[in-house]
Amino acid sequence: MKSEMIARRYANALYELAREEHCEQRFADELGLVVAILAESAELRDFMQSPLNALPVKKSILADIEARVSLSAYLVNFLNILLDKDRFAQLGEIFEVYSELLDDAAGKLRAKVTSAVALSLEQEAKLAAALSKASGKQVAIETAVDPTLIGGVVADVQGMIYDGSVRTQIARLKMGLKGEI
Repeated sequence: MKSEMIARRYANALYELAREEHCEQRFADELGLVVAILAESAELRDFMQSPLNALPVKKSILADIEARVSLSAYLVNFLNILLDKDRFAQLGEIFEVYSELLDDAAGKLRAKVTSAVALSLEQEAKLAAALSKASGKQVAIETAVDPTLIGGVVADVQGMIYDGSVRTQIARLKMGLKGEI
């Protein structure tokens, strides 16, 4: 929980700066790029996140990354602050929260949808439309497959779970038959 609060604080600060400078999407793109670079190399990520490694070396590596991918000065300063405060390990969480803030400002939501089998594009579109209607906002969905659901879908929209899986329906029926409901 503490890590989430820290990520939210830093993401809010970056988002406020981005709004002032009218470059919200640019910061999101650049931050996403840095997160992707770190995701590609576990060795680099571990080195940058470890408090045991020398700060000047980490800053030198960050400067090399900045030179190769052309990050804005604001984002480089932000990343240097994360290094100074030993918060670089929260960069992925900060990016997630920043993306949520950006989506919220644009009237968008992200939903994580899990189904027993892969959904067709038509099914994804219909599900996104139904979730948009229920939430009153535009919904973009990320899909995953979990065969243990047996059938149906489970949608997580900002912490609200819509469970229409056969597995859950069977569990409810079982509880009803046992008299637990």
